[in-house]
Amino acid sequence: MTTTRSLPPQVREKLGKLMLMLSSVHDGERAAAAGAIERLLKSNGCDWHDLAALIEAPEVQSSARSSPSPPPTWRRTSGPTDIKRETLIEVIDIIEERAGFLPVKSAEFLSSLRARCRFRSRISLSEKQWAWLQDLMELSGV
Repeated sequence: MTTTRSLPPQVREKLGKLMLMLSSVHDGERAAAAGAIERLLKSNGCDWHDLAALIEAPEVQSSARSSPSPPPTWRRTSGPTDIKRETLIEVIDIIEERAGFLPVKSAEFLSSLRARCRFRSRISLSEKQWAWLQDLMELSGV
């Protein structure tokens, strides 16, 4: 799995406690902890690959985490649109930072947009994709 989904702070806290239980000297406790981690991940639309990616992700400096400002040129419009790669990446970063946990489909949508940014300098979005991106922007306060 290539998509890394974000998890709300309370889920991350539970995961931390459960992961510590994996160090138990009792086989049953370790097995129960692994099962609980699996259920917690699944209930949040994630799996072990997402957890590993979260652990492996480079640490973000606290200054970078402070509410990034949205691009000044964004305003709600309709119809298909073209967006510069750098602008789209910045907006995706802002949405992921501010929204916290995203539904699986929304996280996959953003991931697919990010993947398209690797190959093109301008990204064309259909009317439906543009509306979805704008909805996610509003949801995250952009």
